[in-house]
Amino acid sequence: MSSSGIRGFIPAGNLIPVIICQFANSPIHQSTNLPGNFCTFDRLFYMLRLLVLLLFLFPAWCGAQNLFINPGFENYSTCPDYTSQINRCTGWDSAVGTADYFNCTYYAPSTIGNYGIPRTGSGSVGVICAAPSIFNPGFDWYGEVFEGALVQTLIPGARYRLTSYWVSASTNLPVTPLDCYSLGFYFYKSANTPSLPLRACSGVRPQVRFAPNLVQVNNYSLFTDEFVADSCYDRVMIGLFCNDSTETPTCLQIGEYDYFNVDDIELLKIADAPAGNSNFVSSAVAVCEGDTVSYQNTSTPDRTGFAWNFAGGNPAVATGAGPHVVVYPNSGTFDVTMITQFECGTDTVAKPEYISILETPEISLQTDTGILCTGTPRLITAQSNASVEWSTGETGPAILVQQQSVYIATAANQCGEISDSVFLEYENCPCDIWIPNAFTPNGDNKNEIFRAYTSCILENYQLEIYDRYGAKIFSASAIDSGWDGLYNDKAIEGIYVAVIRYDGWENGKIQQHKLLEKVSLLR
Repeated sequence: MSSSGIRGFIPAGNLIPVIICQFANSPIHQSTNLPGNFCTFDRLFYMLRLLVLLLFLFPAWCGAQNLFINPGFENYSTCPDYTSQINRCTGWDSAVGTADYFNCTYYAPSTIGNYGIPRTGSGSVGVICAAPSIFNPGFDWYGEVFEGALVQTLIPGARYRLTSYWVSASTNLPVTPLDCYSLGFYFYKSANTPSLPLRACSGVRPQVRFAPNLVQVNNYSLFTDEFVADSCYDRVMIGLFCNDSTETPTCLQIGEYDYFNVDDIELLKIADAPAGNSNFVSSAVAVCEGDTVSYQNTSTPDRTGFAWNFAGGNPAVATGAGPHVVVYPNSGTFDVTMITQFECGTDTVAKPEYISILETPEISLQTDTGILCTGTPRLITAQSNASVEWSTGETGPAILVQQQSVYIATAANQCGEISDSVFLEYENCPCDIWIPNAFTPNGDNKNEIFRAYTSCILENYQLEIYDRYGAKIFSASAIDSGWDGLYNDKAIEGIYVAVIRYDGWENGKIQQHKLLEKVSLLR
Protein backbone atom coordinates (compact mmCIF):
# COMPACT_ATOMS: atom_id res chain seq x y z
CA MET A 1 0.00 0.00 0.00
CA SER A 2 1.23 3.48 -0.73
CA SER A 3 -0.22 6.82 0.29
CA SER A 4 0.66 10.45 -0.28
CA GLY A 5 3.89 9.69 -2.04
CA ILE A 6 5.20 7.14 0.54
CA ARG A 7 5.94 3.86 -1.21
CA GLY A 8 5.31 0.85 1.04
CA PHE A 9 4.00 0.83 4.59
CA ILE A 10 5.90 0.72 7.93
CA PRO A 11 3.84 -0.31 10.97
CA ALA A 12 3.61 2.46 13.53
CA GLY A 13 5.30 0.38 16.22
CA ASN A 14 8.43 0.10 14.05
CA LEU A 15 8.29 3.53 12.44
CA ILE A 16 8.16 5.59 15.62
CA PRO A 17 11.54 4.59 17.09
CA VAL A 18 13.12 5.00 13.64
CA ILE A 19 11.84 8.57 13.39
CA ILE A 20 12.88 9.28 16.99
CA CYS A 21 16.42 8.19 16.35
CA GLN A 22 16.61 9.98 13.04
CA PHE A 23 15.37 13.10 14.76
CA ALA A 24 17.90 12.73 17.56
CA ASN A 25 20.73 12.63 15.05
CA SER A 26 19.46 15.46 12.91
CA PRO A 27 20.40 19.17 12.98
CA ILE A 28 17.09 19.80 14.75
CA HIS A 29 18.32 17.65 17.57
CA GLN A 30 21.39 19.81 17.89
CA SER A 31 19.26 22.92 18.26
CA THR A 32 16.98 21.41 20.89
CA ASN A 33 19.74 20.47 23.32
CA LEU A 34 18.62 16.84 23.55
CA PRO A 35 21.07 14.55 25.31
CA GLY A 36 23.59 12.80 23.13
CA ASN A 37 22.55 9.34 24.37
CA PHE A 38 18.93 9.90 23.42
CA CYS A 39 18.69 6.76 21.23
CA THR A 40 19.83 4.58 24.10
CA PHE A 41 16.43 5.49 25.71
CA ASP A 42 18.07 6.72 28.90
CA ARG A 43 15.91 9.81 28.83
CA LEU A 44 12.35 8.54 28.76
CA PHE A 45 10.89 12.00 29.20
CA TYR A 46 12.08 13.22 25.81
CA MET A 47 11.04 10.03 24.12
CA LEU A 48 7.48 10.10 25.45
CA ARG A 49 7.04 13.77 24.60
CA LEU A 50 8.15 13.17 21.04
CA LEU A 51 5.96 10.09 20.78
CA VAL A 52 2.86 12.07 21.76
CA LEU A 53 3.74 14.69 19.17
CA LEU A 54 4.13 12.09 16.44
CA LEU A 55 0.84 10.42 17.25
CA PHE A 56 -0.88 13.79 17.13
CA LEU A 57 0.64 14.68 13.78
CA PHE A 58 0.14 11.25 12.20
CA PRO A 59 -3.06 9.67 13.51
CA ALA A 60 -3.31 7.50 10.37
CA TRP A 61 -0.74 5.16 11.93
CA CYS A 62 -3.39 3.95 14.31
CA GLY A 63 -6.17 3.86 11.73
CA ALA A 64 -7.61 1.33 9.34
CA GLN A 65 -6.31 0.29 5.95
CA ASN A 66 -6.81 2.62 2.99
CA LEU A 67 -9.05 0.70 0.60
CA PHE A 68 -7.90 2.57 -2.50
CA ILE A 69 -5.11 1.04 -4.56
CA ASN A 70 -2.30 3.53 -5.27
CA PRO A 71 -4.21 6.35 -3.50
CA GLY A 72 -1.54 8.99 -4.09
CA PHE A 73 -1.16 8.00 -7.77
CA GLU A 74 2.57 7.63 -7.21
CA ASN A 75 3.08 4.21 -8.74
CA TYR A 76 3.09 3.78 -12.50
CA SER A 77 3.89 1.27 -15.21
CA THR A 78 5.45 3.89 -17.49
CA CYS A 79 6.05 7.59 -16.97
CA PRO A 80 3.41 9.69 -18.74
CA ASP A 81 4.57 11.92 -21.55
CA TYR A 82 1.27 13.38 -22.73
CA THR A 83 -2.38 13.76 -21.70
CA SER A 84 -4.96 10.95 -21.73
CA GLN A 85 -2.64 8.32 -20.19
CA ILE A 86 -4.50 7.29 -17.05
CA ASN A 87 -3.83 3.63 -17.92
CA ARG A 88 -0.16 4.20 -17.05
CA CYS A 89 -1.11 4.82 -13.41
CA THR A 90 -0.96 1.54 -11.48
CA GLY A 91 -4.43 0.31 -10.51
CA TRP A 92 -6.38 2.88 -12.53
CA ASP A 93 -7.89 3.03 -16.04
CA SER A 94 -10.39 4.97 -18.16
CA ALA A 95 -14.14 4.62 -17.65
CA VAL A 96 -15.50 7.68 -19.52
CA GLY A 97 -13.22 9.65 -21.81
CA THR A 98 -9.48 9.64 -21.11
CA ALA A 99 -8.43 11.08 -17.78
CA ASP A 100 -4.93 12.56 -17.63
CA TYR A 101 -2.11 11.12 -15.54
CA PHE A 102 0.72 13.30 -14.26
CA ASN A 103 3.96 12.00 -12.77
CA CYS A 104 7.72 11.97 -13.28
CA THR A 105 8.44 15.33 -14.90
CA TYR A 106 5.28 15.61 -16.93
CA TYR A 107 2.99 18.44 -15.80
CA ALA A 108 1.78 19.75 -19.13
CA PRO A 109 0.97 23.31 -19.99
CA SER A 110 -2.07 23.53 -22.25
CA THR A 111 -4.49 25.91 -23.81
CA ILE A 112 -6.81 25.19 -20.92
CA GLY A 113 -4.26 26.22 -18.32
CA ASN A 114 -1.41 24.88 -16.27
CA TYR A 115 -2.50 21.70 -14.59
CA GLY A 116 -1.27 18.41 -13.15
CA ILE A 117 0.66 19.74 -10.14
CA PRO A 118 0.29 17.18 -7.32
CA ARG A 119 -0.64 17.99 -3.76
CA THR A 120 2.03 15.65 -2.38
CA GLY A 121 4.55 13.37 -4.00
CA SER A 122 4.80 13.46 -7.77
CA GLY A 123 1.52 11.96 -9.01
CA SER A 124 -2.01 13.23 -9.61
CA VAL A 125 -4.96 12.68 -11.98
CA GLY A 126 -6.86 15.28 -14.00
CA VAL A 127 -10.40 15.22 -15.43
CA ILE A 128 -12.19 17.75 -17.64
CA CYS A 129 -15.79 18.84 -17.92
CA ALA A 130 -16.65 20.62 -21.18
CA ALA A 131 -19.57 21.94 -23.19
CA PRO A 132 -20.34 20.28 -26.56
CA SER A 133 -18.15 22.43 -28.76
CA ILE A 134 -14.86 21.31 -27.22
CA PHE A 135 -14.69 17.53 -27.47
CA ASN A 136 -17.97 16.29 -28.89
CA PRO A 137 -19.56 18.95 -31.11
CA GLY A 138 -23.25 18.44 -31.74
CA PHE A 139 -23.63 16.03 -28.78
CA ASP A 140 -24.02 16.17 -25.04
CA TRP A 141 -21.48 17.54 -22.61
CA TYR A 142 -18.23 15.72 -21.98
CA GLY A 143 -17.23 14.58 -18.46
CA GLU A 144 -14.26 12.29 -17.74
CA VAL A 145 -14.32 9.41 -15.26
CA PHE A 146 -11.55 6.94 -14.32
CA GLU A 147 -11.95 3.72 -12.39
CA GLY A 148 -10.10 1.02 -10.44
CA ALA A 149 -10.44 -1.90 -8.06
CA LEU A 150 -10.58 -1.63 -4.27
CA VAL A 151 -8.20 -3.35 -1.88
CA GLN A 152 -11.15 -5.05 -0.17
CA THR A 153 -14.79 -5.50 -1.03
CA LEU A 154 -17.08 -3.13 0.82
CA ILE A 155 -19.34 -4.78 3.36
CA PRO A 156 -23.06 -3.93 3.23
CA GLY A 157 -24.10 -2.05 6.35
CA ALA A 158 -20.57 -0.92 7.23
CA ARG A 159 -19.81 2.80 7.44
CA TYR A 160 -16.92 4.30 5.47
CA ARG A 161 -15.18 7.68 5.48
CA LEU A 162 -13.84 9.06 2.19
CA THR A 163 -11.42 11.97 1.96
CA SER A 164 -9.95 13.50 -1.18
CA TYR A 165 -8.15 16.63 -2.33
CA TRP A 166 -9.28 18.54 -5.45
CA VAL A 167 -8.05 21.65 -7.22
CA SER A 168 -9.46 23.56 -10.22
CA ALA A 169 -6.74 24.40 -12.71
CA SER A 170 -8.96 25.86 -15.41
CA THR A 171 -8.60 29.35 -16.80
CA ASN A 172 -12.00 29.37 -18.44
CA LEU A 173 -14.45 28.99 -15.58
CA PRO A 174 -18.13 29.49 -16.35
CA VAL A 175 -19.60 32.64 -14.98
CA THR A 176 -22.60 30.80 -13.56
CA PRO A 177 -22.12 28.62 -10.48
CA LEU A 178 -21.09 25.10 -11.25
CA ASP A 179 -23.98 23.41 -9.48
CA CYS A 180 -25.58 21.41 -12.30
CA TYR A 181 -23.17 18.46 -12.14
CA SER A 182 -21.10 16.74 -9.46
CA LEU A 183 -17.60 15.61 -8.69
CA GLY A 184 -17.89 12.23 -7.07
CA PHE A 185 -16.99 8.64 -6.25
CA TYR A 186 -19.26 5.91 -7.60
CA PHE A 187 -18.84 2.43 -6.08
CA TYR A 188 -20.07 -0.64 -7.95
CA LYS A 189 -19.62 -4.37 -8.37
CA SER A 190 -17.29 -5.62 -11.09
CA ALA A 191 -20.02 -8.02 -12.17
CA ASN A 192 -22.35 -5.06 -12.79
CA THR A 193 -20.08 -2.51 -14.43
CA PRO A 194 -22.26 0.31 -15.81
CA SER A 195 -21.98 1.30 -19.46
CA LEU A 196 -21.58 5.06 -19.39
CA PRO A 197 -21.88 7.49 -22.31
CA LEU A 198 -19.65 10.54 -22.77
CA ARG A 199 -21.60 12.08 -19.96
CA ALA A 200 -21.61 10.05 -16.72
CA CYS A 201 -25.36 10.02 -16.19
CA SER A 202 -27.90 7.38 -17.23
CA GLY A 203 -29.09 6.93 -13.67
CA VAL A 204 -25.59 6.64 -12.19
CA ARG A 205 -25.37 8.69 -9.00
CA PRO A 206 -22.21 8.63 -6.88
CA GLN A 207 -22.43 7.60 -3.22
CA VAL A 208 -20.04 10.45 -2.40
CA ARG A 209 -20.32 13.71 -4.35
CA PHE A 210 -19.98 17.46 -4.02
CA ALA A 211 -20.52 20.60 -6.13
CA PRO A 212 -17.58 21.67 -8.32
CA ASN A 213 -18.03 25.32 -7.33
CA LEU A 214 -16.66 24.36 -3.89
CA VAL A 215 -13.27 23.51 -5.38
CA GLN A 216 -10.72 26.31 -5.17
CA VAL A 217 -8.59 27.43 -8.11
CA ASN A 218 -4.88 26.67 -7.79
CA ASN A 219 -5.29 25.55 -4.17
CA TYR A 220 -6.18 22.00 -3.18
CA SER A 221 -9.42 21.69 -1.21
CA LEU A 222 -10.13 18.85 1.25
CA PHE A 223 -13.46 17.03 0.92
CA THR A 224 -14.69 14.52 3.50
CA ASP A 225 -17.87 12.47 3.52
CA GLU A 226 -19.24 9.32 5.11
CA PHE A 227 -21.59 6.72 3.71
CA VAL A 228 -22.96 3.28 4.50
CA ALA A 229 -22.30 0.64 1.84
CA ASP A 230 -25.48 -0.94 0.52
CA SER A 231 -23.83 -3.71 -1.50
CA CYS A 232 -20.58 -5.64 -1.96
CA TYR A 233 -18.81 -3.06 -4.05
CA ASP A 234 -15.31 -3.98 -5.25
CA ARG A 235 -14.59 -1.12 -7.72
CA VAL A 236 -14.88 2.67 -7.88
CA MET A 237 -15.32 5.35 -10.56
CA ILE A 238 -13.97 8.82 -9.89
CA GLY A 239 -14.72 11.95 -11.86
CA LEU A 240 -17.61 14.01 -13.22
CA PHE A 241 -21.24 12.90 -12.87
CA CYS A 242 -24.73 14.34 -13.32
CA ASN A 243 -26.57 15.47 -10.24
CA ASP A 244 -30.08 14.46 -9.20
CA SER A 245 -31.91 17.19 -11.06
CA THR A 246 -30.75 16.77 -14.64
CA GLU A 247 -29.18 14.46 -17.17
CA THR A 248 -27.48 17.34 -19.02
CA PRO A 249 -25.62 20.17 -17.25
CA THR A 250 -27.24 23.39 -18.39
CA CYS A 251 -24.76 25.58 -16.52
CA LEU A 252 -22.07 24.86 -19.11
CA GLN A 253 -22.51 26.93 -22.22
CA ILE A 254 -20.82 26.38 -25.55
CA GLY A 255 -17.12 27.01 -25.21
CA GLU A 256 -17.08 26.65 -21.43
CA TYR A 257 -15.16 23.99 -19.51
CA ASP A 258 -13.50 23.29 -16.21
CA TYR A 259 -10.53 21.13 -15.30
CA PHE A 260 -9.90 19.39 -11.97
CA ASN A 261 -6.96 17.59 -10.42
CA VAL A 262 -7.42 15.02 -7.66
CA ASP A 263 -4.78 13.65 -5.30
CA ASP A 264 -4.34 11.79 -1.97
CA ILE A 265 -7.63 9.92 -1.81
CA GLU A 266 -8.45 7.73 1.20
CA LEU A 267 -11.26 5.30 1.99
CA LEU A 268 -11.45 3.87 5.53
CA LYS A 269 -13.98 1.62 7.21
CA ILE A 270 -14.96 3.41 10.42
CA ALA A 271 -17.79 1.19 11.67
CA ASP A 272 -18.59 -2.47 11.17
CA ALA A 273 -21.85 -3.65 9.72
CA PRO A 274 -24.47 -5.04 12.08
CA ALA A 275 -23.34 -8.57 12.74
CA GLY A 276 -24.75 -11.16 10.42
CA ASN A 277 -24.84 -14.66 11.79
CA SER A 278 -24.69 -18.19 10.45
CA ASN A 279 -25.72 -20.97 12.83
CA PHE A 280 -27.78 -24.10 13.24
CA VAL A 281 -29.35 -26.22 15.97
CA SER A 282 -30.17 -29.92 16.20
CA SER A 283 -32.97 -31.90 17.80
CA ALA A 284 -30.39 -33.74 19.93
CA VAL A 285 -26.64 -33.92 20.48
CA ALA A 286 -26.60 -37.55 21.68
CA VAL A 287 -28.70 -40.37 20.22
CA CYS A 288 -28.48 -44.15 19.78
CA GLU A 289 -27.21 -46.10 16.79
CA GLY A 290 -29.80 -46.04 14.03
CA ASP A 291 -31.66 -43.03 15.43
CA THR A 292 -32.29 -39.79 13.50
CA VAL A 293 -31.30 -36.19 14.19
CA SER A 294 -33.00 -33.15 12.69
CA TYR A 295 -30.87 -30.11 11.83
CA GLN A 296 -32.43 -26.64 11.52
CA ASN A 297 -30.81 -23.49 10.12
CA THR A 298 -30.97 -20.49 12.49
CA SER A 299 -28.95 -18.01 10.40
CA THR A 300 -29.93 -14.40 9.86
CA PRO A 301 -31.98 -13.72 6.69
CA ASP A 302 -28.97 -12.41 4.74
CA ARG A 303 -27.48 -15.93 4.70
CA THR A 304 -28.47 -18.07 1.69
CA GLY A 305 -27.14 -20.97 -0.37
CA PHE A 306 -26.70 -23.54 2.38
CA ALA A 307 -24.32 -26.51 2.07
CA TRP A 308 -24.16 -29.11 4.85
CA ASN A 309 -21.74 -31.89 5.76
CA PHE A 310 -22.85 -34.57 8.24
CA ALA A 311 -19.83 -36.75 9.03
CA GLY A 312 -20.89 -40.32 9.83
CA GLY A 313 -24.48 -39.61 8.83
CA ASN A 314 -26.85 -40.63 6.08
CA PRO A 315 -27.09 -38.48 4.04
CA ALA A 316 -23.52 -37.27 4.44
CA VAL A 317 -24.17 -33.99 2.57
CA ALA A 318 -27.19 -31.80 1.92
CA THR A 319 -28.14 -28.41 0.49
CA GLY A 320 -30.79 -25.87 1.38
CA ALA A 321 -31.79 -24.29 4.66
CA GLY A 322 -33.45 -27.46 5.93
CA PRO A 323 -34.58 -28.91 8.21
CA HIS A 324 -32.51 -31.97 7.32
CA VAL A 325 -33.11 -35.38 8.91
CA VAL A 326 -29.94 -37.49 9.28
CA VAL A 327 -29.60 -41.15 10.34
CA TYR A 328 -26.47 -42.29 12.18
CA PRO A 329 -25.96 -46.07 11.77
CA ASN A 330 -22.74 -46.36 13.76
CA SER A 331 -21.56 -45.17 17.14
CA GLY A 332 -18.98 -42.43 17.53
CA THR A 333 -18.56 -38.68 17.81
CA PHE A 334 -18.95 -36.71 14.59
CA ASP A 335 -18.48 -33.20 13.18
CA VAL A 336 -21.20 -31.11 11.56
CA THR A 337 -20.41 -28.26 9.15
CA MET A 338 -22.65 -25.72 7.44
CA ILE A 339 -21.48 -23.28 4.75
CA THR A 340 -23.71 -20.34 3.90
CA GLN A 341 -23.55 -17.75 1.19
CA PHE A 342 -24.21 -14.06 1.54
CA GLU A 343 -23.80 -11.13 -0.75
CA CYS A 344 -20.09 -10.69 -0.16
CA GLY A 345 -18.94 -14.30 0.07
CA THR A 346 -19.35 -17.39 2.24
CA ASP A 347 -19.49 -18.13 5.93
CA THR A 348 -18.54 -21.46 7.52
CA VAL A 349 -19.93 -22.83 10.79
CA ALA A 350 -17.93 -25.87 11.87
CA LYS A 351 -18.85 -27.72 15.09
CA PRO A 352 -16.26 -30.42 15.82
CA GLU A 353 -17.44 -33.54 17.68
CA TYR A 354 -20.90 -32.03 17.80
CA ILE A 355 -23.04 -35.18 17.74
CA SER A 356 -22.48 -38.32 19.86
CA ILE A 357 -23.94 -41.63 18.68
CA LEU A 358 -24.21 -44.10 21.56
CA GLU A 359 -23.86 -47.87 21.32
CA THR A 360 -26.50 -50.31 22.55
CA PRO A 361 -25.21 -51.35 25.98
CA GLU A 362 -23.25 -54.62 26.27
CA ILE A 363 -21.81 -56.38 29.33
CA SER A 364 -19.78 -59.48 30.19
CA LEU A 365 -18.56 -60.55 33.67
CA GLN A 366 -15.04 -61.87 34.18
CA THR A 367 -14.03 -63.81 37.33
CA ASP A 368 -12.84 -67.16 38.72
CA THR A 369 -16.00 -69.16 39.35
CA GLY A 370 -14.29 -72.08 41.05
CA ILE A 371 -14.94 -72.97 44.68
CA LEU A 372 -13.36 -70.44 46.99
CA CYS A 373 -12.44 -70.57 50.59
CA THR A 374 -14.61 -68.58 52.93
CA GLY A 375 -13.22 -65.16 53.58
CA THR A 376 -11.03 -65.14 50.48
CA PRO A 377 -11.61 -61.92 48.48
CA ARG A 378 -12.38 -62.21 44.79
CA LEU A 379 -12.47 -59.53 42.09
CA ILE A 380 -15.36 -59.49 39.63
CA THR A 381 -14.82 -57.36 36.51
CA ALA A 382 -17.51 -56.19 34.10
CA GLN A 383 -16.52 -55.46 30.50
CA SER A 384 -19.07 -52.97 29.19
CA ASN A 385 -19.53 -49.97 26.89
CA ALA A 386 -21.81 -48.22 29.39
CA SER A 387 -21.95 -47.33 33.07
CA VAL A 388 -22.31 -50.36 35.39
CA GLU A 389 -24.30 -50.81 38.56
CA TRP A 390 -24.02 -53.96 40.75
CA SER A 391 -26.58 -55.79 42.81
CA THR A 392 -24.51 -54.86 45.85
CA GLY A 393 -25.32 -51.18 45.18
CA GLU A 394 -21.78 -50.43 44.04
CA THR A 395 -20.98 -48.79 40.71
CA GLY A 396 -17.99 -49.04 38.43
CA PRO A 397 -16.30 -51.65 36.29
CA ALA A 398 -15.22 -53.99 39.15
CA ILE A 399 -16.08 -55.01 42.72
CA LEU A 400 -14.28 -57.07 45.40
CA VAL A 401 -16.42 -59.76 47.11
CA GLN A 402 -15.79 -62.47 49.73
CA GLN A 403 -19.20 -64.01 50.33
CA GLN A 404 -21.11 -66.71 48.56
CA SER A 405 -23.85 -65.13 46.45
CA VAL A 406 -25.22 -64.37 43.00
CA TYR A 407 -23.72 -61.10 41.78
CA ILE A 408 -25.57 -59.14 39.08
CA ALA A 409 -24.12 -56.29 36.99
CA THR A 410 -26.36 -54.03 34.89
CA ALA A 411 -25.09 -51.79 32.08
CA ALA A 412 -27.35 -48.90 31.05
CA ASN A 413 -27.42 -45.77 28.92
CA GLN A 414 -30.16 -43.89 27.12
CA CYS A 415 -30.18 -46.63 24.49
CA GLY A 416 -31.32 -49.33 26.99
CA GLU A 417 -29.94 -51.67 29.64
CA ILE A 418 -28.60 -55.24 29.86
CA SER A 419 -27.52 -57.46 32.77
CA ASP A 420 -25.15 -60.34 33.42
CA SER A 421 -24.68 -62.43 36.57
CA VAL A 422 -22.24 -64.82 38.21
CA PHE A 423 -22.60 -67.22 41.15
CA LEU A 424 -19.64 -67.48 43.52
CA GLU A 425 -19.60 -70.56 45.77
CA TYR A 426 -17.54 -70.54 48.96
CA GLU A 427 -16.59 -73.35 51.35
CA ASN A 428 -14.82 -73.49 54.68
CA CYS A 429 -11.24 -74.44 53.81
CA PRO A 430 -8.32 -75.31 56.10
CA CYS A 431 -6.01 -72.37 56.27
CA ASP A 432 -2.40 -72.77 55.20
CA ILE A 433 0.13 -70.45 56.83
CA TRP A 434 3.83 -70.11 56.00
CA ILE A 435 6.51 -68.86 58.35
CA PRO A 436 10.10 -68.15 57.15
CA ASN A 437 12.96 -69.50 59.31
CA ALA A 438 15.31 -66.57 58.65
CA PHE A 439 15.39 -62.93 57.55
CA THR A 440 18.10 -60.34 56.80
CA PRO A 441 17.33 -56.78 57.98
CA ASN A 442 20.47 -55.30 56.41
CA GLY A 443 18.98 -52.47 54.38
CA ASP A 444 19.14 -54.09 50.94
CA ASN A 445 15.31 -54.11 50.67
CA LYS A 446 15.28 -57.92 50.44
CA ASN A 447 13.77 -60.11 53.18
CA GLU A 448 13.86 -57.19 55.61
CA ILE A 449 10.79 -58.07 57.69
CA PHE A 450 9.83 -61.21 59.54
CA ARG A 451 6.11 -62.07 59.29
CA ALA A 452 3.67 -64.89 58.57
CA TYR A 453 2.02 -65.33 55.15
CA THR A 454 -1.41 -66.74 54.27
CA SER A 455 -4.27 -66.31 51.78
CA CYS A 456 -6.82 -66.75 54.55
CA ILE A 457 -8.53 -64.23 56.74
CA LEU A 458 -7.45 -65.20 60.25
CA GLU A 459 -9.34 -64.38 63.39
CA ASN A 460 -7.63 -63.38 66.64
CA TYR A 461 -4.21 -63.37 65.03
CA GLN A 462 -1.19 -62.75 67.32
CA LEU A 463 2.55 -62.75 66.56
CA GLU A 464 5.16 -62.72 69.39
CA ILE A 465 8.98 -62.72 69.18
CA TYR A 466 11.20 -63.97 72.07
CA ASP A 467 14.97 -63.80 72.47
CA ARG A 468 17.14 -66.67 73.66
CA TYR A 469 16.57 -65.64 77.25
CA GLY A 470 12.78 -65.94 76.91
CA ALA A 471 12.11 -62.19 76.90
CA LYS A 472 9.35 -60.99 74.60
CA ILE A 473 10.81 -58.31 72.36
CA PHE A 474 8.03 -57.83 69.71
CA SER A 475 4.30 -58.44 69.14
CA ALA A 476 1.72 -57.71 66.41
CA SER A 477 -1.99 -58.45 65.93
CA ALA A 478 -2.27 -58.04 62.15
CA ILE A 479 -1.17 -60.61 59.60
CA ASP A 480 0.52 -57.98 57.45
CA SER A 481 2.54 -56.57 60.37
CA GLY A 482 6.05 -57.92 61.01
CA TRP A 483 9.27 -57.52 62.99
CA ASP A 484 12.07 -55.43 61.50
CA GLY A 485 14.71 -57.12 63.72
CA LEU A 486 15.20 -54.11 66.01
CA TYR A 487 15.15 -54.25 69.77
CA ASN A 488 16.24 -51.20 71.71
CA ASP A 489 17.13 -49.70 68.27
CA LYS A 490 19.58 -52.51 67.56
CA ALA A 491 19.43 -55.55 65.29
CA ILE A 492 21.47 -58.38 66.81
CA GLU A 493 22.24 -61.54 64.91
CA GLY A 494 21.06 -64.73 66.51
CA ILE A 495 18.29 -67.29 66.96
CA TYR A 496 14.86 -66.05 68.05
CA VAL A 497 11.54 -67.81 68.69
CA ALA A 498 8.34 -66.82 66.91
CA VAL A 499 4.99 -67.76 68.45
CA ILE A 500 1.88 -67.37 66.27
CA ARG A 501 -1.67 -67.83 67.52
CA TYR A 502 -4.85 -67.57 65.40
CA ASP A 503 -8.37 -68.93 64.91
CA GLY A 504 -9.01 -70.79 61.64
CA TRP A 505 -11.15 -73.40 59.97
CA GLU A 506 -10.33 -77.03 60.51
CA ASN A 507 -12.59 -80.06 60.19
CA GLY A 508 -15.56 -77.85 59.38
CA LYS A 509 -15.31 -75.56 62.38
CA ILE A 510 -13.28 -72.68 63.78
CA GLN A 511 -10.43 -73.87 66.00
CA GLN A 512 -7.57 -72.21 67.84
CA HIS A 513 -4.11 -72.72 66.45
CA LYS A 514 -0.62 -72.18 67.83
CA LEU A 515 2.61 -72.31 65.86
CA LEU A 516 6.14 -72.24 67.27
CA GLU A 517 9.05 -71.50 64.95
CA LYS A 518 12.75 -70.71 65.32
CA VAL A 519 13.89 -67.83 63.20
CA SER A 520 17.43 -66.68 62.44
CA LEU A 521 18.28 -63.01 62.19
CA LEU A 522 21.17 -62.70 59.74
CA ARG A 523 23.14 -59.58 58.90
